[in-house]
Amino acid sequence: MNFILRFFFISIFFFFSCTSNKTNLNPENDIYVFQNKEGNLVYYEDEKGNKIPDFSYVGYHSGEKPIPNVPTVITLEPLPGDNTIYIQKAIDEIGQLTIDKNGFRGAVLLKKGIYKVNGSLSLSKSGIVLRGEGNSDHGTIIVATGYDDIKFRRTLISIGPGSNFFSREHKYAEKIESGVVVNEQSGRTIIDEYVPIGAKSFKVSSSSSYNIGDRIIVFRPSTQEWISSIGCDNLKPKWDPITNIRWVKKGNNKGLYYLRSEGSTSEYKILKNKNESWEEFKNRLPFSSDGKKLNITRQWQEGAYDFYFERKIVKIIADQIFIDIPIVHPIEKKFGGGKIYHFTNPRRVTEVGIENLRLVSEFSIPTKNNPYGDPEKINLAELHAWNGIHIQPNSENIWIKNINGNYFGWSLVSASGKKATIQDCANLGHASKITGGRRYSFMINGQLNLIQRCVANAGRHEFVTQQKTAGPNVFVDCVGYNSKSLSGPHHRYSVGTLFDNVKSEKPMESRFRGNSGTGHGWAGSQTFFYNCKAPKFIVESPPGGISWVIRSGDNQNSELNPVSLYYKQVQERLGNDVLTRLIEKKDFDNIGKYKWVKINLKDEKEQIKLFAY
Repeated sequence: MNFILRFFFISIFFFFSCTSNKTNLNPENDIYVFQNKEGNLVYYEDEKGNKIPDFSYVGYHSGEKPIPNVPTVITLEPLPGDNTIYIQKAIDEIGQLTIDKNGFRGAVLLKKGIYKVNGSLSLSKSGIVLRGEGNSDHGTIIVATGYDDIKFRRTLISIGPGSNFFSREHKYAEKIESGVVVNEQSGRTIIDEYVPIGAKSFKVSSSSSYNIGDRIIVFRPSTQEWISSIGCDNLKPKWDPITNIRWVKKGNNKGLYYLRSEGSTSEYKILKNKNESWEEFKNRLPFSSDGKKLNITRQWQEGAYDFYFERKIVKIIADQIFIDIPIVHPIEKKFGGGKIYHFTNPRRVTEVGIENLRLVSEFSIPTKNNPYGDPEKINLAELHAWNGIHIQPNSENIWIKNINGNYFGWSLVSASGKKATIQDCANLGHASKITGGRRYSFMINGQLNLIQRCVANAGRHEFVTQQKTAGPNVFVDCVGYNSKSLSGPHHRYSVGTLFDNVKSEKPMESRFRGNSGTGHGWAGSQTFFYNCKAPKFIVESPPGGISWVIRSGDNQNSELNPVSLYYKQVQERLGNDVLTRLIEKKDFDNIGKYKWVKINLKDEKEQIKLFAY
């Protein structure tokens, strides 16, 4: 397709831009971010002003506060049988306490032992911590019990409002329930012809009613003109037999529901439009002429890829608004421009942590050597706990640290909220088929999240973003072993992602995925691979987008200066004292060498299993 500009990288040190055929940067001679003789970062800009953004604002309170040590209020010992109600009752009791001046209510401490949980646990109120006494086989172990029934496919622990049952419904580019309520009347149009990547200011039609300190939405629409310009309304058909056809003619979600022939347990749907008749709906369904197959490719629809970036106003000069966190997607008048809005976020859950636990899913009948299932079934088991921890969309300032997990079908941690830090966690393996929709070990689907020093074993997409991921987001100092597929933005447009010192045994990518799945299109843009190690990098940008690959390939450069872009950006913005909260000197000295993995996995049996590959 002639609208795609493709670039493939192996062990390279280049920056590529698809915004223009002309640029004032020469990829063969220029370095796009480097330290000057004073030790400060210098960024080059292209002719439109695009530059590498400052990624340092990700994570718990944007790194400006340390992860706290919240006092224990309730202590539990494991009970025989199902502990679901027992643990949930303690969480709910703390949820009734008054929040202190720092936003905390207290912690539930689970003493060492095995806690069987036949249901799910929910931290749906702010200021609560769930804490164990260690993530080893001798620490605090929560076991998600149950298998061989769809009812057991759920999230073990969820944070924030929302269901913790893993939906069987396949969500295609639907509105992400972030909890944001936009004040439409407050809308002010961004009047610049072009707001570049990395910018922290823009002009609006009027700054009246806006003040320094206001939290705002920076809205970037997905117009038909933009979708056409990147070729996502012309994806190739993909014909597939479907099963379990179900016609829903009543309620708010009328339409066709079905399963794909690949044996997925996720249900797909095509909804009837509000103003069309049932006959018109049936006539537009993309069935083959013999009626036995369906064209499962979904063209991107106008409005389905709108972005709502949450920012704060830090300065106003006349009608120029200055924001705290840079823009990670161009805002172009020719593609609908953008707006700012005031917003509220009712029911948002904040200041929640999960610490020092081991999470395990049963997946089949136990054997003599494995109480959680038959190792022969590890690549077949499907009907058991799917997520270890899911951070729901309407959440903010969350932390997950020192969690080890095993045998979940989808992920150990999925971060769909804002400003979460996932730190020093290990996904020791999965139990599922090795195919689509499975084994996303550490997944981000929100904005301003940090995944730091995490390790994954046998993941398909170990370090991955999902559809409409607003960014910026960062994976730093992470490593995958026994990799089953590629890491990087996976489908339907993730913007502003930094992979910094990430290692995988499979290629890393950010590219046009065409009609993969049900029509992934562009997986991402504004993706940055910095000092990463993988056998190959497959990196493309859509027209108008930019992706960077710097010193990444088979031979990772631990002498690169700075060795980590993210940590250097944190140091410049917040200082050395703040940097030491995120990384100890011994770990910083070993960036790119991944020595922390064996230190974090103190259990010798786990090390042998992990490093056997």
